[in-house]
Amino acid sequence: MKKKSILILIAILCSAMIFGCSQSQNKDKEIINETPKEEISIIMSGPKAPPTFPLLRMMETNALGEHVKIDFKIWNSVEELLAMATGSEHGFLAVPVNTAAKLYNKGVDIKLTNVNTWGVMYLSTTDPKCNQWEDLRGKKLYIPFKSAPPDIVTQYLLKEHGLEVGKDIKIIYSTPSEIAQMVKAEEIEYAMNIEPFITASKIDNKKVRVIFDYMDEWKKIKGTEYDIPNAGIVINNKLLKENKELVTLFEEEYEKALIWTLKNPKESGELVEKYLGLNKDLIEKAIPTLGLNYKQSNDGKKDLNEYYETLLNFKADSIGGKTPNESFYYEK
Repeated sequence: MKKKSILILIAILCSAMIFGCSQSQNKDKEIINETPKEEISIIMSGPKAPPTFPLLRMMETNALGEHVKIDFKIWNSVEELLAMATGSEHGFLAVPVNTAAKLYNKGVDIKLTNVNTWGVMYLSTTDPKCNQWEDLRGKKLYIPFKSAPPDIVTQYLLKEHGLEVGKDIKIIYSTPSEIAQMVKAEEIEYAMNIEPFITASKIDNKKVRVIFDYMDEWKKIKGTEYDIPNAGIVINNKLLKENKELVTLFEEEYEKALIWTLKNPKESGELVEKYLGLNKDLIEKAIPTLGLNYKQSNDGKKDLNEYYETLLNFKADSIGGKTPNESFYYEK
């Protein structure tokens, strides 16, 4: 009987210990869950262009968490971009990949984390007889952004097809929106442009057609394994050193947001109109040809190096005089 009482007492004590531990663990969990994360403030910025679109989705869904306060800014000029890139307070900045290289080579403390926009350059015409590069001989070709990648890549492709600028073909520079309007109104016949302005020029004018997708033309010359990297995301190294986990989370969520953008063109168009003021119907139509595809910069090194070498040979200052070294590329 005495032995039985001792066993019962031991059982009660064990139960009390287990229950007590359980309560203690639950209280610990409550304390952990109740402990608020320290609020982090970051700046995300980009142009009114495809690489910015996934950022809008991330803001709408609080993809980085409630404790991350995002200040979103649009950059409209090279001057604004340079000011943001050289300021240590900016967090994630969407830029052309040649600009990223130029900034890095000029001593700005940044890394390229991903490439998200590829190709997105096209040559269109309203001339039904123009189908080959040779058909451009003796013509006037309108191009946006003098000395920028659209200009450099166009001149590279023209040269590869035996056409010399200034002798065999005349180039006239304008803005993407002005070119789109002139093509649409049939004021000009031959134009190189980027999306979504190519789509804009085709709306209400069935004569406008794309004759050269620069990605296809690039592959014919460079090889099918090479793509044209257009734009990506850069971060300052200060942020990376102080909050590597946030950078890792950003990359994961940006890729998800990019995939969502492609799968939901209507909703994406509405977001772009809300934040950037671009026409939602135009964006919805253009989504399939915006060249959006996520690739971490370290994985896109082969494409980037080939692209940088081409730009370097045509206009060295477009990437800061040299191809970036290994420290330019972000690794998880």
